[in-house]
Amino acid sequence: MIVNKNLTIYEVFLNSANENLHRTALIYEHKKFSYAHVLNKVNILADQLIKLGYKRDDVITVMLPNIPSAVYLLYAINQIGAIANLIHPLMEYTQLKEIMVKTKSKILFTLDSRINKFIPLKNLGITLYSCSPVDELPLYKRIIYRRINKINVTENKISSLYNGTPYTEYDRSYLKDGFYLHSGGTTGEAKTIALSSFALNSLSVSGLKILDIQDGHGMGMLSVLPMFHGFGLCMGIHVSLMFGAFNVLIPKFHSKKVISYLRRNQIHTLIGVPILYEALLRNKSFNGRTISHVLNAFVGGDFCSDSLKERFNERMEKGHAKARLFEGYGLTETVTVCSVNTFPSNKNGSVGKPLPFVDIKAFDSNNYPLPPNKEGELYVSGDTLMNGYRFENVISNPFYIDSNRVKWVKTGDYGKVDENGFVYFISRKKRIIKVSGMNVFPGMIENEIMMLPYIFDCYIKGVQDIKHGNMLKLYIVLDKEYKGRNFNSDINNIIIQKFGIYAIPKEIVYLDKFPKTLVGKTDESKLPE
Repeated sequence: MIVNKNLTIYEVFLNSANENLHRTALIYEHKKFSYAHVLNKVNILADQLIKLGYKRDDVITVMLPNIPSAVYLLYAINQIGAIANLIHPLMEYTQLKEIMVKTKSKILFTLDSRINKFIPLKNLGITLYSCSPVDELPLYKRIIYRRINKINVTENKISSLYNGTPYTEYDRSYLKDGFYLHSGGTTGEAKTIALSSFALNSLSVSGLKILDIQDGHGMGMLSVLPMFHGFGLCMGIHVSLMFGAFNVLIPKFHSKKVISYLRRNQIHTLIGVPILYEALLRNKSFNGRTISHVLNAFVGGDFCSDSLKERFNERMEKGHAKARLFEGYGLTETVTVCSVNTFPSNKNGSVGKPLPFVDIKAFDSNNYPLPPNKEGELYVSGDTLMNGYRFENVISNPFYIDSNRVKWVKTGDYGKVDENGFVYFISRKKRIIKVSGMNVFPGMIENEIMMLPYIFDCYIKGVQDIKHGNMLKLYIVLDKEYKGRNFNSDINNIIIQKFGIYAIPKEIVYLDKFPKTLVGKTDESKLPE
């Protein structure tokens, strides 16, 4: 199937829906929603948004997990040419207020179970709409949900907007800002990243190539990563709907829930962050015939150890499943993944080759491209680049324009590209720690430590040291079978053998679990000093 990327994401979805009207587009709580149903809901919402006074380039904030309303809103907002401001569904009031004010967004769609936290936003002229995750489910499920969550909403409800007339016109501006995603950015500064439909589509058209399949029909995608994250937005939602496949929407990850769909042969592609795969592997039911039809599995968003990939692949092999866990590399400034290992093209230790319409090179500190296998900062060019940062006073310029007028985004990541085009991620530049003038790469050490049978998780950060300038501080979470034991001597010996004396931790700290950010990464700022 050939898809024209020079369209809005709504146009792409519209074309796909018209070709697949009676096929399943979404599965949610084991209920199936056809393409015709989803398209009708999208068109009605678009009509109602226009009647509420929203128009092209207005910012509409969506703060939802993966429920049907979130998908309807995504395409309805794009249909009228407005900007979808996508926010983590668990964000708290203070941070949300700051984002709403700076983006000049005057409307918020959020869960009915959380909306009462945000009522003070009405004092700023912001309209609130509550979205229930059970709106289209059977009555008994709605009753149970409302009793358990003690739902008492007096605000507007999105369900009241589904009674309009479908709007069939649509904005065709595919290059303009269409989506705002919020990220720590490439330098750690808080950033609002503006993406276009063109960027999303340029990545999504590679979907079948990445999956190594010819047709999306009958193929189910695990859609648990929320749309506020480029990985969840593009790969978890839009790719499947572009090619006539279906998304299995899960608002909150739980391994039992995923397995319930696997048993019904409804999930064929898994995408997630490392902790998702660790949780699946800990579930004894993630085995045998249950997983036999899994065709693909991709991991990104955080450090993935070789140990995790090996354990997952062994489980797949025993279950006679085709899937192997392939790692990719990306950043929100390029929507999400820009290089990935696939069945046709993969190499151990790498994060794969760049996708079509994307180029990746290593550059030195003077913006000169480096030869193959020479390490430097990774730059990315191509059709998936963001339009730019919005609202913040970003000091560092994220772009470099070369002598051929090609625009590159500076990733802030240290790596290399080999003679065959495979990309190797070594470390975030800001995570490289200089010990006595020597560069130490925490990710490489973490990967080695994760191979040890008693390690469940680990993380390294740099700490100041009078003698060495900096040293490493190693945080460890032990596997539950080894809780209470001390492995300092073994760990130090392995580090010395593999990485030398400069990499010996100044201190090893044992924790029960690591603090995590909203996207599931280890939150270094909350680790004990």
